[in-house]
Amino acid sequence: YLTINQENIIKDISKKEDIDIATVRKVFKSAEGIIFDYLSSTTPTDKTVVKLLDGLSLECKYVPSQEIHGYEDIQCDEKIWVKPKITRHYNRKLNGYFEN
Repeated sequence: YLTINQENIIKDISKKEDIDIATVRKVFKSAEGIIFDYLSSTTPTDKTVVKLLDGLSLECKYVPSQEIHGYEDIQCDEKIWVKPKITRHYNRKLNGYFEN
């Protein structure tokens, strides 16, 4: 299977847009930090959605601490849970249902 990593994308953007590769790398690193800050600031009352690209987003919600009663009582800490979302429109576009 084909795996495209961040470095491949950085090189492609640098070449296509004629931008220094170090600049593109710096922009990606900055974007990663900003996105992480948005996601990590999710609160119990607010769900956070970061729309990365047209049709691709990250949905983040706060999960409070809870106790699970079973064979043993387990205490689960609070956490932030992130799920990637891809829209139906994006999938259809990818499969050629729409003209670009």
